[in-house]
Amino acid sequence: MDLKIFEYCFQYDDGKTMEGLESADVIILGPSRVGKTPLCFYLSYMGIKAVNIPLFPELNFDCSILSDYRKKTFGLTRAVDSLRDRRITREKSLGMNTNYSDTMRIIDELDYAENIYKKLGIPTIDLDKTAIEEASDFISDRIGK
Repeated sequence: MDLKIFEYCFQYDDGKTMEGLESADVIILGPSRVGKTPLCFYLSYMGIKAVNIPLFPELNFDCSILSDYRKKTFGLTRAVDSLRDRRITREKSLGMNTNYSDTMRIIDELDYAENIYKKLGIPTIDLDKTAIEEASDFISDRIGK
């Protein structure tokens, strides 16, 4: 594994910065707990520089910043129940008590993300139906790496 690629992935994890998107091999979008980070780190193991950006309605994400990068951008999704279970576990581990795992909140976030995927015209990967290894192979094939 190339540590520089791993460090790149860490630097751009969870939308820490939006600068330098042109240097990414792949851009991954999706709601919280959908699996962006594990997928990106698996891609880094394959030698692919991956950026992940969280999507949530309050973000008012400007799709135009990705208009030049559509061919290397992918959206992630999961079923509502799956996402809720992951978020409940996360809330418990952090001692949180918010609307983070609320079913309606999750539905709103998934709808918001899906609308962005449609606007951008990017492929969507359901990580409840696709293993991270399979998703990585799909992405690698699509970007030609």
